[in-house]
Amino acid sequence: MKKLLALFLTLAMLMIFAACTTENQPSDDSAKDETTEEAANKETEPDTTAEEKNDLTYGSTFVFDDLEITIGNAESVTWTKIDNQFSDKNGADVIVLPVTVKNLKTESHKLNMFYYKIYGSAGTEAETASSYFMDSDIGFAGDMRGGASMTSAFHIVYDGDGDYYIEFSELLASEKIEIKLPITK
Repeated sequence: MKKLLALFLTLAMLMIFAACTTENQPSDDSAKDETTEEAANKETEPDTTAEEKNDLTYGSTFVFDDLEITIGNAESVTWTKIDNQFSDKNGADVIVLPVTVKNLKTESHKLNMFYYKIYGSAGTEAETASSYFMDSDIGFAGDMRGGASMTSAFHIVYDGDGDYYIEFSELLASEKIEIKLPITK
């Protein structure tokens, strides 16, 4: 009886495994749909070559993770301060950099806060102030339906005048998009 039960459980696990792997494989029709969708998205993407991606700065528009991202121009940068008496950053100057994000997918999507890093004027990773400005920061913005866009902002703790950088990269991808932002207070 125990051998029969063990055989039954093994067969059940194999069937579940087979169903899971088959479920993740696209059918021929869905593969055609994705190809058609990718072609449609490519028509709407701005043409940015690898060389141009190295020259991105204020006012630049590029495509990353099926999102069209436009960085605000230098004149649109504003300043604020952290107002939290319980923080060691209380009173720190914060750069507010506007950004517009458009979802190029057909399903809901957003800019993942783990897909970008910000570097300060010293070249080290800058402290973000996202959590102090959750209602207006791109890192905490919600999903957008397909084709929708939103305007939000990056909040960066100011560490002195110089070149700041935003580096966009998916977790396991080798391609990086870098935005250079000269900041002077």
